Amino acid sequence: MYRRPVDIVLGKAIFYFILYLLMAIYAYAAVTRWFSLPNVGNYFVFLRFIIPYILACIFMAMVLSVLVYRREDCIMLFVFLSVPLLFMSGISWPGSEIPKFWKYVSWLFPSTFGMNGYLRIMGTGASIEDIHHEYVGLWCQVGVYGILACIMYRLRLKAIVKRLSSAKNRQKMYQEE
Repeated sequence: MYRRPVDIVLGKAIFYFILYLLMAIYAYAAVTRWFSLPNVGNYFVFLRFIIPYILACIFMAMVLSVLVYRREDCIMLFVFLSVPLLFMSGISWPGSEIPKFWKYVSWLFPSTFGMNGYLRIMGTGASIEDIHHEYVGLWCQVGVYGILACIMYRLRLKAIVKRLSSAKNRQKMYQEE
């Protein structure tokens, strides 16, 4: 049985990271060409930027997964949050017109930094120095959400162990009777 939540979080993160990195490379290399999307960005800048984005998304999803009890609830959560997050990111709405409170709320989600950085890389050929704010923001989210995921999984493991031990105690009591 797993004893350390860090092992669980890192094991899941490695699998998801490899899967989503391959998908990101495919989207960068193939999808942009097929649909003739602007692509003046450097491939290595894209890779450097996409690594913290993927990790931040994975760790945030792990934190949120502890709070969701049914898989079906995730779909409702995604549908509910997708449009507000799109507007708060500043992509489809002028960033200068977004109230400060909502701008700060948008910084809780990797999509804000990810969309802005990705568009600047692909549309203007931005370097990592040009998107320093987004890049650092993503690495901060990786750290915060990674630690929170470990804490949440630790709490979940304690609850499972407690439930198992109480079930064993009940079973032992029934056997003694």
